[in-house]
Amino acid sequence: MNETVDVLVVDDERINLRLVQGILKGQDINLVQSLSASEALESMADHDYAVALLDVMMPGMNGFELAEEMRSSESTRHIPIIFITAISKEQRHVFRGYELGAVDYLFKPVEPEVLRGKVNIFAELHRKKRSLEETTQRLEATVAELEASQAALRESEQRYRMVADYNYDWETWFAPDGSIHYISPSCERISGYAPEEFSEAPELMERIIHRDDLAGWVNFMDDGTLDDEKSLDFRISDKGAKLRWLSMVKHLIHSDEGEDLGIRVSMRDITNRKSMEWQLKHTALHDFLTGLPNRTLFGDRVGQAAERCARGGEWFAVLYINLDRFQAVNDNYGHAIGDKLMVGIAVNLQKSIRPADTVARLGSDEFGVLIEGTARKTDIRDLINAVPECFKTPVDVDGTDFLISASMGYDIASGGESDPEEMVNNAQVAMNVAKKRGRNHIVAYKPSLREGTVNVLAMEQDLNRALKAREFEPFFQPIVNLADGTLYGFEALSRWNHPALGMVSPGKFIPVAEESGLIVELGRQILENSCKIMVEWRDKYAIARELNVAVNISARQFADSTLPATVEDILDKTGLPARHLKLEITETVVMLDAVKSVNQLNLLKKLGVLLSIDDFGTGYSSMSYLQKFPTDQLKVDLSFVQRMESAPENIEIVRAIVNMAHSLRLRVVAEGIETERQRDLLYSLQCDYGQGYLYSKPLPQAEAESFVRNSE
Repeated sequence: MNETVDVLVVDDERINLRLVQGILKGQDINLVQSLSASEALESMADHDYAVALLDVMMPGMNGFELAEEMRSSESTRHIPIIFITAISKEQRHVFRGYELGAVDYLFKPVEPEVLRGKVNIFAELHRKKRSLEETTQRLEATVAELEASQAALRESEQRYRMVADYNYDWETWFAPDGSIHYISPSCERISGYAPEEFSEAPELMERIIHRDDLAGWVNFMDDGTLDDEKSLDFRISDKGAKLRWLSMVKHLIHSDEGEDLGIRVSMRDITNRKSMEWQLKHTALHDFLTGLPNRTLFGDRVGQAAERCARGGEWFAVLYINLDRFQAVNDNYGHAIGDKLMVGIAVNLQKSIRPADTVARLGSDEFGVLIEGTARKTDIRDLINAVPECFKTPVDVDGTDFLISASMGYDIASGGESDPEEMVNNAQVAMNVAKKRGRNHIVAYKPSLREGTVNVLAMEQDLNRALKAREFEPFFQPIVNLADGTLYGFEALSRWNHPALGMVSPGKFIPVAEESGLIVELGRQILENSCKIMVEWRDKYAIARELNVAVNISARQFADSTLPATVEDILDKTGLPARHLKLEITETVVMLDAVKSVNQLNLLKKLGVLLSIDDFGTGYSSMSYLQKFPTDQLKVDLSFVQRMESAPENIEIVRAIVNMAHSLRLRVVAEGIETERQRDLLYSLQCDYGQGYLYSKPLPQAEAESFVRNSE
């Protein structure tokens, strides 16, 4: 174990201090945190800091002034300073810091591995410095040499070299004539090639760049415009023939007298980030258990088949498959056996179709099959009839044979225009008819099968009546701080207390409300009631004044241009402070139209409310859009949480989500926590908050109020 050294971090925002503390946890350092420059100066009498991490913009004495104060004192002038700031990336601000003796500049949001790498370098330097002070005259000579090096930092070239030598990034300095003036040692860690290999063979860089990226790299280097906001992502093949992703930016370098000193190129290894983005994209489009395409990807492929059909007149078909009595397997044998059986069924389904066709998992016990590219209707019928045959083969699970039947519906299209979504819906309608006929049937769709929609219309009329009678009420599920188990807030969930039927399952009325548009009024009532109840609790209990309530916003609500005005009106009417209301929108909804979503989210954020991306991991959000969304929180979908114990790969998915969220300064809530093991795993992954039946089921108002009272 290394000797513990002191590191100072100064920032007037507590959340920034906590972020740095989380990043540097377990690094053999004692992190001393200060909320102001004056507090930091006082601490220097008691600590010998290895490095000081300073924010620039602070009330009172700012970071530049603190650095100047440190440099004016004999006892503190030796402390290396790294500025961590978001104020500006302009060269004049960077050189202002260097003029005060800074050794590096980091811009928020800070990448954890970069900060850890830089701090560890100076921590190790500090340990060596202590050793130098305690050893012989020979080591004292080395100390003198280091002091001479520090004096040389006043020269701009030497200061750059010192910073670049310890920089985590690969720095290259091109002289004005295009020759390589300097290459940092980090190039060997990233590429496997030593600096002198690039100096001796300037063409080496172009040789290791991926051929598909070389033209873009050359154009980027030849581009005469320089902008710190412009970057280029490209691939290289390192010395071990491993593919790596790099992100590159360019900077002009001038002397203090304004002389052109060339161009500085900074390259960062982003291989892990690219891998994480690919993993999230794959997860968003594939079922985590079977690896099959999910509903989103299936819908896309059906759409492509419809386009090809319209152009070429070929036949294609969509099958909708529901496994008969599959829940009985889970109930009697457990979910572990059920999962293995599901995988076996997926394998058999894939064997029953051609390689060019598609099998997808659409739900817990539902599959979709797309068959396309046949010239005759008889051919496609033969292919459809081959699918049920796979259910006649038992699936072996741990020595036990399971024979599961299925109810199937299908719709066939040829030539002309075909609506992909309608095709899937038609197949599902036919499947429901097959189910009602006694299971283990296959039914072809025809328009008369839609007579069952009468029941949906009846439900819609009942919903309309219930909204006028205000029969809907919010139930509250507690959200707790995973670090100490304290109450953080609640999620408000819609419940229907029907005068004749009692409590109606949300699974029955929410889809009808969504389809009919009544979800907008339903959502408004739940939002208003939830805010009103929270205000009542705030008047009764001190702890309630720190709680927030999370309310789900449906797709139709989010698309409604009047949503911001509705939220503002409810906050004014109920008196709930905006910062105690959290609006949750699913990842899938915000990514339906990312550009419009940014605008809607910004309008909501102006009200002062908190914003959360719900069911994160089930859709696909690019890093670029996550940075644009003014959100405060990500909510990990319960499907990942509940399978962390049985499928370890889900742990890595959750870890990736948490790390990505924290790098964007977002909090993370995990839903669906049912076991202590799940809670402990989430805590170890540094997930911030959690909810689920381990803590409490959704509670009616009176029971939720008791939960608040007992939490004081």
